[in-house]
Amino acid sequence: MNSNGQIKILFLAANPSDAARLRLGQELRDIRERLQLAKERDRFILESRESVPPGDISQAIFDVEPQVVHFSGHGSNTGELCFEDLLGQHQPVQPDALAALFELVGITVPKRENCTLRL
Repeated sequence: MNSNGQIKILFLAANPSDAARLRLGQELRDIRERLQLAKERDRFILESRESVPPGDISQAIFDVEPQVVHFSGHGSNTGELCFEDLLGQHQPVQPDALAALFELVGITVPKRENCTLRL
């Protein structure tokens, strides 16, 4: 939480062109709508980055300084998240690499058994 009590949420979306199309824009709209309807809506700031390549994740985190990072996109059975390469095709990222990045920038990483990955 930042000094004025607001919670910053970073919505990262990747929908590679060589994977099944997802309705990520609709998901982002749904989240915005739910936050707007919340009693304490002024406590939340939602920032989004779409078509995210792995190299942009750290910059987005440094820019936004979120308390919550929400990824919307494809994943694998082994826990990899699929971001986009420079051509818009899937580029898997290991969960350990993301966890190390989050720890480096001070984002608490929940234990893996507390995370959900819907495929």
